[in-house]
Amino acid sequence: MADGPAPDRASAPRVPDTRATPWSPPHAAEQAPAAYHWPFGEPVSAPEPPRSPRRRAGGTAGVIALAAVTALLVGGGAGFGAARLSERPASTSVSDPAPSEPAPAPVPSGETTTTVEVARRALPGTVMIEVRGSGEQGTGSGFVLDREGHIMTNNHVVAGAADGARLRVVFSDGRRTSATLVGRSPSYDLAVIKVDADERLRPLETGDSSSARVGATVVAVGSPLGLPGTVTQGIVSAVDRPVTVNESGSADAPTAYIDGIQTDAPINPGNSGGPLVDASARVVGVNSAILTLGSGQGQAGNIGIGFAIPINQARTIGDLLVKDGRATYPVVGVQLRETSRGVELSSVEAGGAARKAGLRAGDLVSSVDERRVTTREELVVAVRTHRPGEVVRFGYTRDGAKTETDVTLGGKVG
Repeated sequence: MADGPAPDRASAPRVPDTRATPWSPPHAAEQAPAAYHWPFGEPVSAPEPPRSPRRRAGGTAGVIALAAVTALLVGGGAGFGAARLSERPASTSVSDPAPSEPAPAPVPSGETTTTVEVARRALPGTVMIEVRGSGEQGTGSGFVLDREGHIMTNNHVVAGAADGARLRVVFSDGRRTSATLVGRSPSYDLAVIKVDADERLRPLETGDSSSARVGATVVAVGSPLGLPGTVTQGIVSAVDRPVTVNESGSADAPTAYIDGIQTDAPINPGNSGGPLVDASARVVGVNSAILTLGSGQGQAGNIGIGFAIPINQARTIGDLLVKDGRATYPVVGVQLRETSRGVELSSVEAGGAARKAGLRAGDLVSSVDERRVTTREELVVAVRTHRPGEVVRFGYTRDGAKTETDVTLGGKVG
């Protein structure tokens, strides 16, 4: 199955095809656009930034070029390009929260507390993750799910473990222990690792990300730049922000689609996989990506725009990873193309979910379950908030006539 046609960059000037290199010296005459970076950390063995930005688990984030994406809602390669922030937020649908083991002495429901108290409750359950071997060396963050030893983090933090890299977890009290990879989902940029069961483990309580409100106070906890136990405070800047991120910018690399919680809580390389918690010390998101200015702007770190994967979705995927070691994502069986008229189905896969629902090439999709979509990314993210087997309603236009159809989503592993 091949990728769709390369996007017409002339028709999308808001997404220039450029690649910024973090830690490169600024060029006064160059005005590079913003670029996404994985907030994945500093080298374990040295405090200075790495010399090669191409190492996935190297000291700084793998560079994410800002380029248009031709999204494939079918198995295999899910796009061409690297990363893009959709220009319009939309409403979202999320999975029902799954039960999780509460943290010790949780804050009563609805009660807020001071940042000092939030940090006191969140730090014992937040860990630094060290990755070494198989050409990988770096640090990231994670948080404890249960006393059985399961820890959630980002896929891009621990992906090297699938190729033989060793994982080590550092707890807030200084304890260190080895960890194993339980499962990972590149499509959602989530992973679960495991340490030995221990009564000393301090699981964090998870909240309800669907209740996140713009302006609400949040705290990011993790190991930015290899500094464990770091706490930063901010607010929820936006919700339901469609973001696509590709670690290497390669068409062959997996692209994660995030219906992100945007925050101005400072997030830097090394925060990846750590928790974003609310004022009641409950996890509402998994810190995953940051938007930075290009190297020509002289700024490659935090600029107050970070994104977290909503915990409702992360919890659903995490449960699948713990149970089966893998996760699925929904597919429709189409290739997409942005036009001046909207999001067009440039091709429809024979036997796929879209074809079975009566959709055809040339149809212009305008909504998914009443969630308006105007870009490829918005459509992909809207679908990804659902699960395989669910029925979603597509609003579309054909030959000038607006209509709707129910699509039963297919599924792929990834």
